[in-house]
Amino acid sequence: MQEVLGRPHAQRLRHDLDEIRAELVQAVNELTPGGFDWAPRPDMRSCKQLLQEVGAMEALSRRWVTHRELPDWEATSQALGGEDAPSTLSALEGVRSETLEYLDRCTEEQLETPIPIPEEWRQYFEGTSEIEPEELLRWVARHEYYHVGQLNTYGFLRAANGGLQSGA
Repeated sequence: MQEVLGRPHAQRLRHDLDEIRAELVQAVNELTPGGFDWAPRPDMRSCKQLLQEVGAMEALSRRWVTHRELPDWEATSQALGGEDAPSTLSALEGVRSETLEYLDRCTEEQLETPIPIPEEWRQYFEGTSEIEPEELLRWVARHEYYHVGQLNTYGFLRAANGGLQSGA
C-alpha cells in the first residue's frame, strides 16, 4: 500500500457524501406542495422515484462492496419509498448510516484493493471487471449529485410554471 498523501479516502468520501446529501435534503425541502410525486412528463421519474433510485444505488453498491451480493434493484428501491418526503429522506438516512459505518471500519488498503464489478454494471466502468471500493463509492456520490441537479430542475420547472401537474 502506498503512503497516504492528504486526507484518507474514507475521510474524503465522507466529506463528499455529507456535502451532497445536504444539497439533496435542501432540494427536497424546497419542493412545492405536490412536488414529491411530480414528474415533468409521464415517462420520467417523479421526485420520490429519484430519491428511491439514489438510495437503491447506494444500498446495492455498499452491499456489493461489503458482501459481494447484489440484492434485487426493484425490491430495494421500493423499500425506500415513503409516503412523503420526510419518511423517504429518513429511509435514505438509514442507508447512508450503513455506508458511513462501513467507511469508519474499513482500512485505506481495503478501499484501494480492487474487487470484481457485477457483470451488469461493467458498462458504467468502461468494461473493466474490477474496481476499487473507493471508486465505486465515489460513483455513488456522483450519482446522487446528478439527481440533486434533477431535483433542482424539477423545482424550477414547477415554480416557473405555477405548480404544474404531473405530466403537464
